[in-house]
Parts: sequence; C-alpha cells; structure tokens
Amino acid sequence: MTDFTSVQKQLTAITTAQTDFAKSSFEASKAYFEKLAGVKSPDKFVELTTEYAKSAQETFVSEATKIGELYKTFAQEAFRPFTSSFLPK
Repeated sequence: MTDFTSVQKQLTAITTAQTDFAKSSFEASKAYFEKLAGVKSPDKFVELTTEYAKSAQETFVSEATKIGELYKTFAQEAFRPFTSSFLPK
C-alpha cells in the first residue's frame, strides 16, 4: 500500500519549490525593470539585458532540474505499489 503521508510530503515539496521559484523569478524581473527604467545609453541597456538573460537562464535550468528530481521522487513513491507487483520477487 502507498504511504500517503510520503506522497503528500512529496507534493508539498514540489508546490513549495515551484512557489519559491515563481517568487524569486518575479523579484528578479521586477529588479531588472527597475534598473532598466534608469538606463540612459544603448550600451548599458545591452549590458543589463545580457546579465539578466544569463542569470534568468541559469536560474531556470537549476530550478527545473531540482523540481524535475522532486517529480521523479514523487512518481517513484506514488507508483511503488504498482511497479513492485511487476518486479521479480
């Protein structure tokens, strides 16, 4: 039988990770646009945008990997009773 407490903990961890990522992404975007409002030259615009894009991409890859691992663990826990019946004993 599936341990529903474990499955619930996995879902809570996934939800928390996704919420934290959304909050941090929003804050980073907000800071970028605040800095962008004060830009006076095209060079500074390109520099600021490049830094933001690089940071956003690195953060996305990192968080997507972390959340993907959480989903993998969740699936393993949730489907353990089904998969264990197919494995040799």
